[in-house]
Amino acid sequence: MRELEIIKKLLEMYNKTPRHDEGYILGSMTTRPDNLAVYAYNLFIHTNAGDTRIFPTLEHFRREIIDFMSKLYGECTGFVTSGGTESNIVALYVAREKTGKKLVVAPRTVHHSIIWAAHLLGMKIVFTSVTDNHVVDIHDLRSIVEEKREDIAAIVITAGTTEWGSIDPVREVADIARQNNIYLHVDAAYGGLFIPALYEKGYIDTDLKFYSGVSSISVDFHKNGLSPIPSGIILFRDNKLLSYARRELPYTLGKYQYGLLGTRPGGSIAAIWAVIKKYGVQGYSEIAIRCMRTAQHLYDRLARIQDIIVWKPVLPIVVFKSRRMPTEKLLEELVKQGYYVYRAPSVDGLRIVVMPHVTNEHIDRFVNTLSEILGEKTE
Repeated sequence: MRELEIIKKLLEMYNKTPRHDEGYILGSMTTRPDNLAVYAYNLFIHTNAGDTRIFPTLEHFRREIIDFMSKLYGECTGFVTSGGTESNIVALYVAREKTGKKLVVAPRTVHHSIIWAAHLLGMKIVFTSVTDNHVVDIHDLRSIVEEKREDIAAIVITAGTTEWGSIDPVREVADIARQNNIYLHVDAAYGGLFIPALYEKGYIDTDLKFYSGVSSISVDFHKNGLSPIPSGIILFRDNKLLSYARRELPYTLGKYQYGLLGTRPGGSIAAIWAVIKKYGVQGYSEIAIRCMRTAQHLYDRLARIQDIIVWKPVLPIVVFKSRRMPTEKLLEELVKQGYYVYRAPSVDGLRIVVMPHVTNEHIDRFVNTLSEILGEKTE
């Protein structure tokens, strides 16, 4: 095909592809990336983060990114990954290599990538129970740790679960990990950039920091950070832990690489650097508060529908279900109207993630459509 024909086909397919700004993508933890981040990504699209001897500018960006993350969570180190899945695999790999053990303890609300990571690494997971608020049961966790302490490689908790947006009590679990000398990984892929601001402003009562006892934290910038996919970060307490994620590659100029990938997109590092310079701590705080207020607006609107059961959000994730219409039927009807929401399996419901592209106007239009499907009038 000639280039012009290819471009025409691309545009044809693009016009068939949903776009976040239209307000119909309401279940995915993705959003429209910032234009500056896209520019930075494209500018450095030819670079390979797997060899910073050739591309030393990427190492400059990485150091400034880590300085920014240290402002949020306390002094740390780390590197850019392809996202939460790679970050979580790396974290469990480091825990296994450091301890020589293969048992992971985690609540049932952990992301599926933790389960996948354990399988890939030949590790076994023991699940703790969770409370009615969908967070780790501290008493059950203590009991399991006391019983299996000698075999545990890592404890994994979540700061912003995929289904509920719930936040496991980081400080309390960190105390348990420290007292028992156990590696603790906090998966904050979704909530990492929201929690510090929402805690400071009093929306939530759980903070996210490198408390004594926390070994690693994963955060995604291609979620609420407005950076293009893929843009994740794995953070470690210190360089000693970081060294376990390093692989020797003597044929390269740098002689070693970090993470799972050999060739890694340098554009991701440039994009993250660009957005942290643009938004800073204050800018991300404003995004977090705006998303939280929009989620509260959604909760209030849904609570007025007689046929809807809705749960109050912790982070900007709202779970709901119909009292009369089966969830799969409701989901099917919403898809027919062009809406993309996700399931909340634990209550046989649906969930909406209020990402930065979602506005009150989008929410009002969705609620009106939902009410029409259920045969109810909107207020």
